[in-house]
Amino acid sequence: MPSDPVGGMTADEALAREAKRLFRRYTVEIVEGLDMCPWAEAARRRSEVSESVELGRSPDIAAGAAWARRLGEDRSVEIGFLIWPRVKVSRAEFVAYVQAVREAYGREPGRGGVLMAMVAFHPEPEPDPTRPLSLINFIRRCPDPTIQAIRLSTLEELRQRDGTGKRFMPMSAALALPLNVTARRPLHEVVSEANQQTVERLGVPRVEAILADIHRDRDRTYRALGEEP
Repeated sequence: MPSDPVGGMTADEALAREAKRLFRRYTVEIVEGLDMCPWAEAARRRSEVSESVELGRSPDIAAGAAWARRLGEDRSVEIGFLIWPRVKVSRAEFVAYVQAVREAYGREPGRGGVLMAMVAFHPEPEPDPTRPLSLINFIRRCPDPTIQAIRLSTLEELRQRDGTGKRFMPMSAALALPLNVTARRPLHEVVSEANQQTVERLGVPRVEAILADIHRDRDRTYRALGEEP
């Protein structure tokens, strides 16, 4: 395999390095920078986040399930990401792939049983980022198709902290809740509502501008490496 003339890396090593760099831009500038996730920054600072890159051109179910098993058995990891920079499939196709990975992992979860929950992230744009489900996918437009895995015990801990979600939502959204709210709500509903309020406050164009700059960075970088953006 030829080496990268600057860093002395192989082409695959250089692509894996840049895929992680681009994903970290997305994490820091969108997820953390816009307060979209209640625990992402803390987990990263505690080195509880794992980032892996798969360089195949077709998303592999067995590889995804094996990755989930490894994460589950590594107690130091709370959140994991599996990045596929060479995969070129639609959002719907990648969501179906992640569902297949989830099912394969459920059949053979490894030691301790099913320990990780998984969701799909994809760079494809959504036509209407103002609707709740589309808004979630709008925010999840990371540079490459990516699986996010979160430890189930972490999700349960967040649910147990506060039935309203006020202790783990972004402060701006927590302050907007009525003081007498006591009904327990699903975590994904609380976080999604908080994300929607954040996008409404900042404006879709501002969020889109950040995402577009990250995607332009991806396109330039991959072309320079001889890869299809």
